[in-house]
Amino acid sequence: MNRGSSIAMALIFFLQVTVAVTANSTLPVITDGGQTDELNKELIHWTVTNSGDVITVGADGNVSLNALNNGILSTQWTVFLSVNANSARVDNAGELIVVAHQTGVQVVQISSQSVFQTINTTNPVDDASFDHQGDLWIAQFAGKRMATEYDTNGLTGSTSPVITSGISAFEILSDGRLVLASYDKKIYVTSNSGDLLTTLTEPTAIIGSLEETSDGVLLAGSNGGTVHKYDTNSWATSSMSLSHGKQVVSMNHRGDFMFGIGAKQGEISFINSSTLAEIETYTGSGNVIGYLAEFTGQLYIAGTSPTWTRIHFYDLDSDLDGVNDLNDAFPNDNTQTTDSDDDGYGDDANGNNPDAFPNEATQWADLDGDGYGDNPIGVDGDLFPNNSDQWSDIDGDGYGDNRNGEAGDQFPEEATQWGDLDLDGYGDNADGYKPDSCPMLNGFSSADRYGCPDSDLDGYSDPDEDWTVLDGADALSEIGSQWQDQDSDGYGDSAQGSTPDACPWEYGLSTKAWVLDETSSIGYSEEPSYGCLDNDGDGWVDRTESPLMDIDPNEHFDADGDGVGSNSDYDDTRSFIQTEQDHCLTDKNDTSEACQGWNNPAFQAYLAGQNETGLNFFSWNASEQTDSSSTGALNVDDDTLFQVIKVGGIAFVCLTGLILLIAFMVNKRKGATAKKTYGDLSSSQTNQASMEALEGKGGISAQGGVISDSVWDDDVANFDFEDESNGFEDMELKDDSALPEAGAMTYDEESIEAIAGMPSPQQSTEKSIVEPEVSEESRPSEAPPLPEGGLPDGWTMDQWQWYGHEWLAKYGKN
Repeated sequence: MNRGSSIAMALIFFLQVTVAVTANSTLPVITDGGQTDELNKELIHWTVTNSGDVITVGADGNVSLNALNNGILSTQWTVFLSVNANSARVDNAGELIVVAHQTGVQVVQISSQSVFQTINTTNPVDDASFDHQGDLWIAQFAGKRMATEYDTNGLTGSTSPVITSGISAFEILSDGRLVLASYDKKIYVTSNSGDLLTTLTEPTAIIGSLEETSDGVLLAGSNGGTVHKYDTNSWATSSMSLSHGKQVVSMNHRGDFMFGIGAKQGEISFINSSTLAEIETYTGSGNVIGYLAEFTGQLYIAGTSPTWTRIHFYDLDSDLDGVNDLNDAFPNDNTQTTDSDDDGYGDDANGNNPDAFPNEATQWADLDGDGYGDNPIGVDGDLFPNNSDQWSDIDGDGYGDNRNGEAGDQFPEEATQWGDLDLDGYGDNADGYKPDSCPMLNGFSSADRYGCPDSDLDGYSDPDEDWTVLDGADALSEIGSQWQDQDSDGYGDSAQGSTPDACPWEYGLSTKAWVLDETSSIGYSEEPSYGCLDNDGDGWVDRTESPLMDIDPNEHFDADGDGVGSNSDYDDTRSFIQTEQDHCLTDKNDTSEACQGWNNPAFQAYLAGQNETGLNFFSWNASEQTDSSSTGALNVDDDTLFQVIKVGGIAFVCLTGLILLIAFMVNKRKGATAKKTYGDLSSSQTNQASMEALEGKGGISAQGGVISDSVWDDDVANFDFEDESNGFEDMELKDDSALPEAGAMTYDEESIEAIAGMPSPQQSTEKSIVEPEVSEESRPSEAPPLPEGGLPDGWTMDQWQWYGHEWLAKYGKN
């Protein structure tokens, strides 16, 4: 590589670094940003290229080019040497890197990412570096204890003197001189031909690192944390002790007079090489082998150990708020340091531009303080940023979804409705969905109109002046299962509702009806039936009532079809019994009190004379018996007497007819007997014979009698002169005094004359015939004379002997 080009690139690098440092070698304020990356291996070298990349060499000798982004080391390529490396250096041109290891040296060309040169040795090589002519010097700290020069062809023959105490550090000055620090705490300076030029004895501790500055100064760092400064021309010296006192392990430029002194235990101090003053010390971890200083002032420190390498970060604190710029989301605002959601608004509520929603990147402001961000397109965006009661509007009608808040939407999911003054769930917008027909009245009707009072909650509104039944209002507003009543009779038309109208086409007030029922004893049963014709108002459907029962409000059924309803009919199974009287007069076996009363004319007459309810039969009968025993006479009122006379008259007529019929038959029988006894009395001779018989002179005239066998019956019964049984043999007259005295007998309408065939009683006197008391001793000695017509029809001579004088007294003059 052209050495001039290498020098030019180095100058550019130094100029870039110088930009980051002020003229007086001060550092920007940076703070600890913590560890940013960790590698699971030990690094022995760290160099930052002119492009800002990092060349690293591991303890395994592998050479890598890495990018450091936000503290993370990312490998771009690696040349694997797989050796036990001790140290590594990059030439001034930044093109070659030499790796010293246990068996020699290998040079890697960075641009080609390949091994450029290999030198094998029998002893370990501890360090190696290029001189100003491009030749390679290798230093063997133990064993040979000297430095040997190589060119591209091999050994050049130039060596340093042998350092008896061993070499602890090695450096080649820009003019080719060699500087070797020894374990005897001395520094030996030789020419490139091997001549010892000077020995420096000022260090009081072993020097572990040597570095030449660009202004002819040699810096030497000791194990005790002391930095010695030598003028490479006069070898004038000065020193400083680092504040941490740790062993120096590396030294790297940072500007003209700025050096970073890396030490063990993670310490790195930046000093001014001109004044030899410690500017700032930072703490990382491990043995600090290098660092990377950003142009903006941030610092990455690389510390290593046998098992790991860690990168620690120090960042600027531009706003001096105590938080470095890398960790400060607002490096120029000392009132804000964090921005959890990275939305550009600080998490500190008391700082500038505070984030009201520090964990939500899409929201940061909340002017109305309702907890919803003012960014309408963000998460939980506030569509009403100036109204703390509202934030969302699902239906987009301009009214907030919080019903109870200012400008609240009572219908947050219905864009055509928002207000509901009566809070009944129906919107006040007449042109919207399901508008409230009664916006000032809380109501829940939904069938005929919305939002009006609905007393029975069946969906149909109660009628009012502006909305009647004809408009669709509830005709039965108190019955939840009915709403329509087309015949206006008070019974709803819904068959499934309460008291459904069985006849919705006609007005009617019925509540029940008779229906055929084969299981019923009467063939019918009662069934609810509302709203049909019921002209008599008894609740029964007229068309189901028995004939004539539809006009009687007290009757509805007539089982026996006698025209008297079952409610009034004493026995609705028999048409001829309608009242209790009918029953009692028909059923003589019923001896109940009621029937005894009905069958007692006197009791009925008593009841007829009472203005109010009188005594029952048993009570009345008892009172009557009491009255009879006290008065000795039976008091019968006119009505009772009339009833008795009426019944007796009917019985008399019937009995009279019967007697006349019997008399006629008996008379016919006696006529036939008379012919047998006296002959035919129809002629004058017969009459003469009759008279003779009556006068006891029968047979004198020799006329009459039976003159022919034709008048006798064919069968003549034998005469039986034994007494016939009269059925009273068991009855003995124990006491003749017990027999009642014969009294007068009164004949009203039937008399012996009628039986005897005498003239009709209408032709006789109305006075009763009193039959005198007679006995066997008073029997007339002879019969009275017979009338001109002979013995009256039906009379016997015995009767005539006893009673003939009476007949003559009555009828003889006729």
